[in-house]
Amino acid sequence: MAQAQRIAEASDWGDDGFEEAFTRFALSLNSEAELAPEGLKRIRSHVMKTLVARLRLIDDRKKYPAIEHEAIERPIIVTGQARSGTSYLNALLACDPRNLAPLHWQVWMPSPPPGLADVDHAPQIAAAERCIEQEGWQDPDVRRTHDYTATNASEDTFIQEMSFRGVTLPFFLNVPSFGRWLETADRAPAYRIQRKVMQAIQFGQKRSQWVVKGPPHLGMLDYLFGEFPDACVVVNHRDPVKAFASSKSMLMAHRAQFGNPPPELPREMALAMLHGTAGMLRKMIERRKNPAAERHFTDISYKDLERNPLDQVAKIYQKFDIEFTQEACDAMKAHIAGNRKGQHGQHLYDIREMGLTIEEVREMFRFYTDHFGIELEC
Repeated sequence: MAQAQRIAEASDWGDDGFEEAFTRFALSLNSEAELAPEGLKRIRSHVMKTLVARLRLIDDRKKYPAIEHEAIERPIIVTGQARSGTSYLNALLACDPRNLAPLHWQVWMPSPPPGLADVDHAPQIAAAERCIEQEGWQDPDVRRTHDYTATNASEDTFIQEMSFRGVTLPFFLNVPSFGRWLETADRAPAYRIQRKVMQAIQFGQKRSQWVVKGPPHLGMLDYLFGEFPDACVVVNHRDPVKAFASSKSMLMAHRAQFGNPPPELPREMALAMLHGTAGMLRKMIERRKNPAAERHFTDISYKDLERNPLDQVAKIYQKFDIEFTQEACDAMKAHIAGNRKGQHGQHLYDIREMGLTIEEVREMFRFYTDHFGIELEC
């Protein structure tokens, strides 16, 4: 923290329970992660840039008091099971020139505020690119699951890392005691810091329609609507057999990125993770039985998104009364043409590697696949 203060030339961390969360994370990382030297170097870089970003974000709100008054209205929030096409859909929506979507450099290097027209932001972009390279975000196994580029749309769970109450850190790293604490911790600070970052990015911009993305929102809808009561939530749906197996593959890639020993995923642990996902889906279905809540949601099928992506965008825009302009359509067509699936290598996965059978996972999620009419992939 002292080193981050020297780099940021700022010392106000804000309150919001930050120090408790960071301390718990650091203790768990130091005592449990068993990092290889390269992994330690990488995670130290990642944590340091997150700490510096938090300090500078808070400091910028003092330099530019108007940031605090930026209104974040009706943000489109893409969520759903991990590996259900949320990143692809988010990148597609980010192509619409009217939409604001946080880019990796804006999330990791948010100061000076990215919307300031009289500031050269090239150093911030270059700094983000150096971090992406130094921290392994373009390692081949990682890139097969997700393309991390400084000027690409970022997942907003990276924003929530500034609170040290987001779910990415226990996913990337072997920090079980921190993960257990996080399960019952107050997540509201993660959403409050997210609003602050969105306000900073919007400051000085002529756009105010937001698109953000994060699968973990599916399990934190109370917190999400607590901070963004007028949110427009897009839920991606995919066959759980495929989605969960793909998530396991992504977990292995990120653990290797940060030098953790390969995580053991015995059948019992895999089943516990599946039951957790099923519980989130049941709560989401129950919430949507209320017509007042349902008007905030729309649903996108992974297979439909693969077959007809522009039709799915049109569906979202129609539900939330947003015009689908020709300019937006043309930009999305160009993105589709230049970003074919598997261009960074094939991402292969099989749920049976965890000692699970397709049949038992099918049965566990039948309530979900039947409710939404999800197309089965195997």
